[in-house]
This record gives sequence, structure tokens and C-alpha cells, in this order.
Amino acid sequence: MVNLLSQANHAARQAQFDAAQSLVDQALDLEPHHEGALSFKAKIALHLKHYAAAESALKVLVLRAPQNLQYAITLAQLYVSQNDFARAPTVFEPLLKQFKHPDLSFNYAWFLTRSGDYKNAVIHYQQAIDQDVDHPEEVHLNLANLYSTRLASPTLAKRHLESALDCNPNYIDALYNLGNLHEDAGERDAATECFRKILHIIPNHGKAAARIAMAIDPREDSKDIISEAIDRLKALLADPSLVDDDRVDCCYALGKLYDQKGDYAHAFSSWQLANSTNKKLIGPFDQSALSARVDHLIERYSAAWFDRFASTNTAAPVFICGMFRSGSTLLEQMLAAHPNLTAGGELDYFPKVALQLNAEKPPAEGYSGTLLATIANNYEEELLTRAQPGTAVTDKRPDNVLHIGLIKTVFPNARIIITQRALLDTALSIYSHRFGRDMSYACDLEDIVFYAGQLTRLVDHWVSLFPTTITVVDYDNLVRNPQAAITEVLKLLQLDWNEACLTFYGLRNTVSTASVWQIRQPLYESSLARWRNYQSQLEVLL
Repeated sequence: MVNLLSQANHAARQAQFDAAQSLVDQALDLEPHHEGALSFKAKIALHLKHYAAAESALKVLVLRAPQNLQYAITLAQLYVSQNDFARAPTVFEPLLKQFKHPDLSFNYAWFLTRSGDYKNAVIHYQQAIDQDVDHPEEVHLNLANLYSTRLASPTLAKRHLESALDCNPNYIDALYNLGNLHEDAGERDAATECFRKILHIIPNHGKAAARIAMAIDPREDSKDIISEAIDRLKALLADPSLVDDDRVDCCYALGKLYDQKGDYAHAFSSWQLANSTNKKLIGPFDQSALSARVDHLIERYSAAWFDRFASTNTAAPVFICGMFRSGSTLLEQMLAAHPNLTAGGELDYFPKVALQLNAEKPPAEGYSGTLLATIANNYEEELLTRAQPGTAVTDKRPDNVLHIGLIKTVFPNARIIITQRALLDTALSIYSHRFGRDMSYACDLEDIVFYAGQLTRLVDHWVSLFPTTITVVDYDNLVRNPQAAITEVLKLLQLDWNEACLTFYGLRNTVSTASVWQIRQPLYESSLARWRNYQSQLEVLL
């Protein structure tokens, strides 16, 4: 046994993984439950992407050595990597019946979060704290993230961040997230104070410096404050030790400050550096993959599909989607000022379900009625956590435009509002902001235009199928003629006009998008045809 494992280890070090696997299998023939051999087999199988073999070995290890949580964690991570989110936390459930340990509670909660079971995740994170987990500030941080992003309770999120800082006053992540929370609530001074505390602890913290700059309002802040922020960002960018992730944030923020000063050449060059650096971090955009995706969606989700497979659910949830930076946050805020509507923000429910089902290629026989009912019920339960009594919740997730086929299959009466904006203004606005890793097109102007073209093709398809329950709102028209634009949307939602929609900027709800500061202001037209300030830089798109 020992000799076989030694030979297997030697083979693995020589990158002879098939040979190593064969030797381990021989060892397991001699002793099927040998922990070392099973652990080695799982590692090799994972490396070779032999996932069934890895799963089999890890299941035995979890059963034979339950106290070694790394086996359970690795098995749960394997399920997550295969988008089997619901199965991941079940790995820990037999262990919870055998023993109690804060690390067990913590990891169970973490995978419950990945599966979307947020309420149970809260319970088990709290159990980890009650069981005296090491570094409780980290658990409070996770709880705060759940309350702020999943359970629509910024008050409880703030409470847990404050608890984290009670445990560790210099806990940078808690200070940063508390700053985010203040920012989302429109509390500019409180947000800035959190980021300044971070800079006091870590003077070269690029992200904190960038967030201070992004919160600057030239209508209220002096030229000296703006100049100070520019000098701080330039000094950070001149530091070769600044990591690229922070460098990207600093460049976007510096571009924003130059733009506010009217120094458009320096603004654009800052954004160019931000995007070129960010592209190295997240990789190139695949235009052909998007084109093929849109082709699949148009082909599969046809009129015949909905005639045959749409559910009989009569609910009419409200979705706002379209291109990012096309006015969706502004529209949602204006609607949220209506007494019968509540802003839900960017919910990840349908993107997650679509990923789990591979919904861009639905089965030829359609989805079962039971599955559609489960999706609908779970979604409606999530909306209830965000709804005010007597109000409907808007789900403002821009990329839900890719999931309208699934949404309309689950909710045939869903009301869908698609925002659009002048292409060059949209492209410039996306190019000047940082987005997630799944939006690699945002780092290149030509990719942004290509993405917009494909989305237009898809929107045209959805509108042709559902002309009475989908409406398109033009950003320029919304800004210039807000009452007329909002009235049309309210008709779609079967609601009457309300004057409060014009004073949306007085709302004190939580907003977690790049538009967080703009929507706290009355409507302004300076964002219209903004691309003209960059006409020479945008020649490639003209």
C-alpha cells in the first residue's frame, strides 16, 4: 500500500496523472477505504476533470472521516462548479446530525447562500457566532451581505457591520461595505467618512480613494476638494505596487473627475487605461458566442413555443431590463415614487434559474408544469420580502432581457419595460464605468456596439411576440417628457398617473447601481447627447 502510494505520488509530480490514477486504484483494490488513497484519488480525478470519480471518492471520505470538513467542502464545491447549487449544502446535513462545530455551521451557511436558501443561511451563520467561531467579524460581514443584497434589510446589514467593527475596529472589509451601504442610501458624508477611515489605516487603498472621488459632487464640493482627489488618484496610479484591480477603479474615478472639470481628453485617456487594464483581468469578449446565443433564443422561444408550453399562471410581475446605463435605474426610481410600486432593484433570481436550466436551449418537450410552478412560487416569495403592503415590486435587472423567454414561459402576463438610449451615449456611459467579469464587452467600444446590436435584435423579437405586455422607453424622451413617458408605462401596469413620480429624487430607498448619486438629483438634460464631448475619441463608432 505505502509503496503504491509513493509511486503514485512520484508519477503525479512528473505530471503522469493517468499512471498515478492507475497506481491509486491498485492501492484501493487492496484497501478500499484507505483515507490517504481516496484523498489522492479525488485530487487526481479533479485535476483530470473526471468528476464522477472525484464525487465517488469524496462521498466515501465524507462518510469515513466526517470531522475533516475539507472533504465535505471540496464535494460541495464540486457541485457548485457544475451549477448544482441546491445539492451543495446537502453534503453537510448528515454531519450536522453527528456533531456541532462553528466551522461546520459556517460552511453550511456559505453553501446555503450559494443555493439561494438565504433565510436558513442566516440561521446557521448565527449558530457559528453562538458557537464561538474564530474571527466572528467575518461571519458578521457575510450576514451583512445577505441582509443588504438578498433579504432587503439594510438596517440589519448595518447592524452586523457595526458588530463586525466592534470585533475588529480596523476590519477593512466591514468599513468598505459600510461605506457602500451609506452610499446606497444616498448618505454621501457618512459613506465618504468610512472610506477616509480606510485610507487612514491603509493610505494606498486604491478602492477607497476611488469611492471618495466617485462621491464628489461639483455642485457642492469646492474645486480644491476635486483637485485634492485628482492628486491623490494620480499619486496612487504612479505607485508601481498598486494592484491592477485597484488601478482599474482609480482610473475610472479619475476619468469621472476630469469629465466633471470638462477636461474630456484626460477623462477619455483615463477610461482607456481603466478598460485596457480591466480587459487583462477579465479576458476578451466573444462576439460569436453572443450572436449564437441570441440565435438560439430567437429560434427556441417562438410563438409556437409559448402557445404550447407557457404556464397558466396569471400573476403579472414587473420587469425593467435592457442595456446597462440606458436609464433603467432612473425609470425604476420614478416608478418607485408611485404609491403602488416598490423598487426591487437588481434581483438575480431569473439569471440564476436560467443558468441552472440552461434556459437558452430549453428542452423540445418544454418544462414540466411542476417546475414552472416551483419557479413562480419561489420568485413570488422573494418579491414578498421586498414588497410594501399593497404594492407591486419592480425587478430591475438589465440583463433579464436575455431571459424574457423563460420569464414569459413562467409568467405569461408579466409586464416588461425595456429601456433604450442613444447608442453613442450608452456606449460612452458603459465605457466610463466598471462592470462585472461577466460583462467583458464593456471594456471595448466596438464590443459594446456589437452587444447593443445583438440585444436590439433580441428585443425586436420579444416585442413582436408580446406587443401588449412589453413596452420600450426611450431615455431621452423620459428626461425631456417625463410625465408622458411615465404615464405610458403606468398604463401598461394598469395604474393611474401620480405626481410623486416627478419628485422621485426625494426617495430614501436603497439603490445599488452605478447611478446611485445621479438618481438623488432632479432630472437634468446634461446627460443627453453627452457623446458629443468625446466626438473625436468616438470616431471609430461614427
